[in-house]
Amino acid sequence: MRRQTDRNYSSSRRRDGFDKKTTADLARRSAFQCVICSAVTVAASAESANAVINIGVAAHIAAASPGGPRYDASMTPKQRSSIENAIWLCQNDAKAIDDDVVEWPTPRLHDIKRDHERTIRSKLGMPGNAVWSAPGGQSTVRDYAFVRVRSLTQAYKAVLGPMLEDQNLGEDNEVGILMVGSSMDDLRSAGREPLWTLFVKPIWLEWVVQGQSTGFGVSGEVPSDQIYGQIPAWPDGFFDFLSAIIMTGKTFAWQRSRKGFLVLSQL
Repeated sequence: MRRQTDRNYSSSRRRDGFDKKTTADLARRSAFQCVICSAVTVAASAESANAVINIGVAAHIAAASPGGPRYDASMTPKQRSSIENAIWLCQNDAKAIDDDVVEWPTPRLHDIKRDHERTIRSKLGMPGNAVWSAPGGQSTVRDYAFVRVRSLTQAYKAVLGPMLEDQNLGEDNEVGILMVGSSMDDLRSAGREPLWTLFVKPIWLEWVVQGQSTGFGVSGEVPSDQIYGQIPAWPDGFFDFLSAIIMTGKTFAWQRSRKGFLVLSQL
């Protein structure tokens, strides 16, 4: 009788990965930019005429296999390997979201992906040299804050309604707020300080704040793809601004800037 040889089979976990089409579609939908930090992830390589450098990753929102970050046992293999469960990231952020699932839960990643793709869609066809700049010359950031939409007064939310609807921001969404004013040279020459409020993505503002070793500051222009909208005046003084509108009879309305976000500006 022939003796059957025992074999040790290594138990391999099933990994529901993305196919090439899903990965390519995801990258294109994100304009080859990391949806968290907006870093460009694809560029020409000097090695040859058709060589490409790619630092982008089609990352899983819910892990591809048991034990992975944000794994959801209720999902089918088809759902795990679908584009709905994929997010395009640079390699740094791909590692970051898997190393800290508390900071990067599933709902937050879905929201970030949706917001990024909406921003890219709003900029479609816009020339690269269409640069937005705040009124009053070169702008500098003077203050910042983080707020939940639900914490805003009803009157303030009513004014911001078009922007909130445009960006699909609900009561539970957090927004970053920047107070922007003219440079000091402009202030001396003009004798006054025009203030504008920029509503920005909180993730970007957190990154800026954490990255500053000495105080808070933004060098140069705030990236337009991180801006939800722009209004005159800081929140504390906004109703004085509205009173001035009534007294002077000036008309302001929400208008879309060349960069894609809404601005409450004078007609």
